[in-house]
Amino acid sequence: MTASPTLVVGATMPRHEQRIEQLDLIRYAGASGDFNRLHWDSGYAATASPTSGVIVHGMLNIAVLLRVVGDWVGGDDRIASTSVSMRAPCPVGALVSFQARVVEVDEQAGRAVLAVGAELPDGAPVVDAKRSRVTVRLG
Repeated sequence: MTASPTLVVGATMPRHEQRIEQLDLIRYAGASGDFNRLHWDSGYAATASPTSGVIVHGMLNIAVLLRVVGDWVGGDDRIASTSVSMRAPCPVGALVSFQARVVEVDEQAGRAVLAVGAELPDGAPVVDAKRSRVTVRLG
């Protein structure tokens, strides 16, 4: 875990890139019980998926995002709430870029609000940073 940054309005988490592979989907399906064929059956996904291929579980992308945000703010125990807007399906094997920026700090309430997002290499938002927020506890 990294040291807690100074959470001031405008502070930006270093961009984190991660490629989510088929093995990650298998592990996630086993843990979550989500065995939808869009996440493992390439023949089925070729005809049913919006990408014409296997796609990553949306909640898996959110889990990765929350893990890196938690690391940045000094621990996932600081995450108080999340509100995310999913925008685009994520093809398996795509390099996803995760980001966060502090948009509000309330010292009196002991919290900060971060705009968070995830995007594909072409800029397509998987998690829309304009509409997605994570609230974290300060200190």
